[in-house]
Amino acid sequence: MAIQIYSEKSNRWRDAYNPLRGMNLPRLVSLLESGERGQYADLQWFYHYMERSDAMVFAVMQRRRAALLTCDWDIRQVSGVRCKVSGAGQAIDQGLADEQAAFLREAYDRIENLRDAVGFIFSAFFRGFGHLEKHFDPAGMITRLEAVEQWFWVREGLFGTWEYNQNAVSGRWRGVPVDPDCFIVFETVALNRILSIPYLRKNLCEKDWDGFLEVYGVPSVFLVGPPNTTETKEVEYQKIAEEIISDGRGFLPYGSDVKYVNGGGNRPPFLERIEYLDRQITLAGTSGLLTMLAQSGSGTLAGGAHSETFMQIARSDAAMLSEVFQRQFDVPLLREFFPGEPIVAYFEFAPPAGSEVSRVVQDAAVLAKAGLQVDPKELSERTGYALRTQ
Repeated sequence: MAIQIYSEKSNRWRDAYNPLRGMNLPRLVSLLESGERGQYADLQWFYHYMERSDAMVFAVMQRRRAALLTCDWDIRQVSGVRCKVSGAGQAIDQGLADEQAAFLREAYDRIENLRDAVGFIFSAFFRGFGHLEKHFDPAGMITRLEAVEQWFWVREGLFGTWEYNQNAVSGRWRGVPVDPDCFIVFETVALNRILSIPYLRKNLCEKDWDGFLEVYGVPSVFLVGPPNTTETKEVEYQKIAEEIISDGRGFLPYGSDVKYVNGGGNRPPFLERIEYLDRQITLAGTSGLLTMLAQSGSGTLAGGAHSETFMQIARSDAAMLSEVFQRQFDVPLLREFFPGEPIVAYFEFAPPAGSEVSRVVQDAAVLAKAGLQVDPKELSERTGYALRTQ
């Protein structure tokens, strides 16, 4: 059973609920444990707020999303004698491959919100899962992939069947069963589960830092008067001290001294702690590939290393999402409209050409000089280039 889901209608009460208020480590651990039981409403709502309230988490997520969205998409044909999706070993009918490729290209062109859908399903890398609901026209073709926010889902345990938790009720164990054929579902390791701990610790550290600055940011000043000062002189010295504190100028009698309260040290450890936690967030969010961000430079070797790093991440994300669309979009449509035929065309994201593609082209050139020819279809599949003979 397909369901039409619109969060603004069925979940308005959450608009007034800020999960960051009063958040502490025991509460966060409780939310993470509820996620292990398949209760995602409150945990995913917390993730939603976390992603929008921490500069480092937001930056890492946006850079990865941007790297993925720079990728174009294409419809490829299977090379050789082994089908890409079904794995069946059989000869390929070129006419069938062309027909299926044209069909898939039209099917994806029909989707009115494909880029938005890809941008949403990407969030599964951070939230652990993502659902896109297929909207069909009378002919059985998909016209839209509607995003269903993660807090609407529930399942029994880690590997139970996905069910719709209408109104995202907290603590609910079961929901409304849905037809899995009406959804594209991507599941992976939830990076936010890892990021949430340093995020909370960093926020607590910043809170302590703010408290420190409130007390010691403007140092307290005490005037130590000279020995054997009379009460009359103390009143006079107090007036002088107040003028000095108010950025005035004054004369202090011999033997006087000025003491500043600086919090017990000139270098509190808050900044180092926050930088450490930011590094943990960056390492987790980019699989450890952003350690070179400490390098300076833009448009230099360091800047090129940064770009190549994100292209590596984009290629990895693109490969995983391509597999999701191949199995949950391509296969059902091709089996319905090409019954009994092998699947010999497939959707794939095409990241911008990088060093890996260049190496493939160079290897093909070297083999050609040695008298060995690479199959143009296989080379096209590996590089993403449409190759034609002159």
